[in-house]
Amino acid sequence: MSEAVVAEYLETVRADAYHTARALADAVAAADAGFDCKVTWKMLVYAFDARWRDWVVAIGVSKSVVNLRFLHGDQLEDPAGLLRAGSSTMMTIDYAVVGDVDADLVTAYVREAAQKHPRG
Repeated sequence: MSEAVVAEYLETVRADAYHTARALADAVAAADAGFDCKVTWKMLVYAFDARWRDWVVAIGVSKSVVNLRFLHGDQLEDPAGLLRAGSSTMMTIDYAVVGDVDADLVTAYVREAAQKHPRG
């Protein structure tokens, strides 16, 4: 995973979302899942083997929150009850401020998502 790509993405986010997005990117990196990452669809997208259409996790910034999205989030256990449905399979966790980010919990979600991802 390239820090340059993360930095490129962070340059595009709102100033009030920067630290939250940075904390999420650091927590994803801590999962050490072997992701490739790319800025696409206005998000920082993490995938295996550059399979962007079958991504695992993504960080995006909306008007009011920073989103941590899981393409196959419906497969996650969600012990903290944080996931909200985004589609039939995608689930999202919203973060209003950096203080809402529990880095260890985010890393645990990302590790589970990487483990359960259908790599096909």
